[in-house]
Amino acid sequence: MEERYLDATTADHAHRAARIDTRAIGARVALIALFLATSAAQASGHLPGLPVPPRDFADYAACKAHLQEAHRVDLATATDKPEEIRPGVTRQMLVETDGVVETGSKQATYSSRVGAQIRSRDEERGYIQTNYSYNEKQYACKGRTLTGTDGGGGYYSPGYEKIETKSSP
Repeated sequence: MEERYLDATTADHAHRAARIDTRAIGARVALIALFLATSAAQASGHLPGLPVPPRDFADYAACKAHLQEAHRVDLATATDKPEEIRPGVTRQMLVETDGVVETGSKQATYSSRVGAQIRSRDEERGYIQTNYSYNEKQYACKGRTLTGTDGGGGYYSPGYEKIETKSSP
């Protein structure tokens, strides 16, 4: 068994340093690498949005109208049911929002999460894989000035469900 010394700067200090078995280190490193690799493969992710440069409108009503238009545009992307994009694969666009919310005198906010849910059917393996990724925005009007963030988003780990087989009579 080979021994290595940590924190030893000279041979005189080596006798005081902790001894580590390099085989034990190798096994620990391998376990940590395996854990990180499997965790990374199963991880979800999120990136925050970037600040929107402040924008001045003619007045508060015009700023609020901009929020309402952003809301209409987001809602228009939603689909009522999944649409087939290729054989065995569907996409449904989902929108999460509370709409434009008045938060005070001449103050309003709008936030949304627009996501794509993709479902892929794999008959050979007997499962359906679901993936979901999304974009986020958050805007605020304070008087006639619009601020907020845009371009944030992320994804969730894939989900799997077993394909139910029909039983024969």
